[in-house]
Amino acid sequence: MQPCGHSQQPRTPRKVRGGRLLVLMALAAAVLSGCNGDFDQRQDVAKKIAPGGSSVGTTANPLGATFVRGVASIGGAVRNAVVILRPINLDGSVNWADQDALGQGVTFFNGIFQITVLDRTYRGPVLVEVRGQNSVTTVTDGGNPVTATSNKFHAMGQQHVLYSVLPYYDAQSTGDTIVTPLTTFAVMRCLSFNGSIAGVNGGISAGLFGLVCQQAARFFGLAQVRAKLPADFAGSGGFGSDALQSYALAALAQLARDIGVANVWDFWLGLAQDAADDGIANGSIGFVPGTGIAMPDLTASGLIGNALLNNYLAPGNLDRLVSPDSTGVAAGSALAQLITDLNAARDINNVTVDYDIVFRVPDVLELHRGQTERTTVLACQQIGNTTLFHPFGDSAGPSFVDFSWVSSSPANVSVLTFGRITISPTAPIGDYTLQLTVSPKAGQIFVTGFTRAYNITIKVR
Repeated sequence: MQPCGHSQQPRTPRKVRGGRLLVLMALAAAVLSGCNGDFDQRQDVAKKIAPGGSSVGTTANPLGATFVRGVASIGGAVRNAVVILRPINLDGSVNWADQDALGQGVTFFNGIFQITVLDRTYRGPVLVEVRGQNSVTTVTDGGNPVTATSNKFHAMGQQHVLYSVLPYYDAQSTGDTIVTPLTTFAVMRCLSFNGSIAGVNGGISAGLFGLVCQQAARFFGLAQVRAKLPADFAGSGGFGSDALQSYALAALAQLARDIGVANVWDFWLGLAQDAADDGIANGSIGFVPGTGIAMPDLTASGLIGNALLNNYLAPGNLDRLVSPDSTGVAAGSALAQLITDLNAARDINNVTVDYDIVFRVPDVLELHRGQTERTTVLACQQIGNTTLFHPFGDSAGPSFVDFSWVSSSPANVSVLTFGRITISPTAPIGDYTLQLTVSPKAGQIFVTGFTRAYNITIKVR
């Protein structure tokens, strides 16, 4: 597949009709912009930021350009790291070519980055890569909560990397893309699928990333890993309010210290590679990169939680800057539950989620001969009675939700891989019907939900 770019982008249909158009378009916009939990890219109207509209970190917003803004954190600020925005190909794979990058910049002293998007024609998911750039003149490092007194900042080498995903970029400036070792784990698990489960190969899409983020969150005893910024437990000049996520990060960093890993970045790289290996975090890579130390099996019981309770939270631990210590962990508290969850044996492949709503393209689309239109049909879980959603399936990329299309005239109106509606250049002018059936893919337990069919009229003009 070719990477998404200027020449590959489908044209927007000139006209869309249908009685439910406004409702469906509004709902789709809410899903792509206002989702909370593991999909929250905060693009609702109140958070869309006009070029030059405000300041972030140490620089004003670039005038006349859209940007992607966010924070890189390991429970402490990640400083002076290179940030690269990478496009996603039409098959869900990442375009790793530096010459095709959508933008590049660095993180500020507080972990914030703000990157101008160079390709204004690009629409779709964006991989956010944060990488060390240590050199003679520039030091990249991150605040480690576990050595906050003795060795606050650990050097981030050029081989060390963090990832996250902006689920959908639509030419608006965005904020709150959070990059941590846990989002990195989710990205690498997304890429690890090899077709052995329901025939799904690895890649990046809004739905698959949302699903895997929920799996990663539950694996590490959290409600979410994508939408909240970890608190700065290292006293490193960063910021954030999600203390529970920082406790989880501190537990993992403490485990790294306990087994003898001197630079926590080597352990974070090991976690990423272990996720890429088979998606499980079971120590299958053998050794922590750059060391002769065995990569621990994070699925084992009595491991991560004990590192948190008995070592990081030990009353005499002078490297810990936060309270309480282990004697002050209240029974039934969120922290006590986190310790219990982290001490239990876990299998991320046993985490199942359920979708209860589908957002689809409008009932009627008006397209042109020779046009290809990329759909974005999302299978989502509604969070309570709010307008917030977790997406678990996406027609525009790899997914454990099946999006099956049947055309009334395949020779004239067909649907290519990942929901790309294609009109033949010789298609007679007229109306055609596409039937879309949404259902969980057979042969997997990651996603459950209803099976439902929808009819979409395609008006060829």
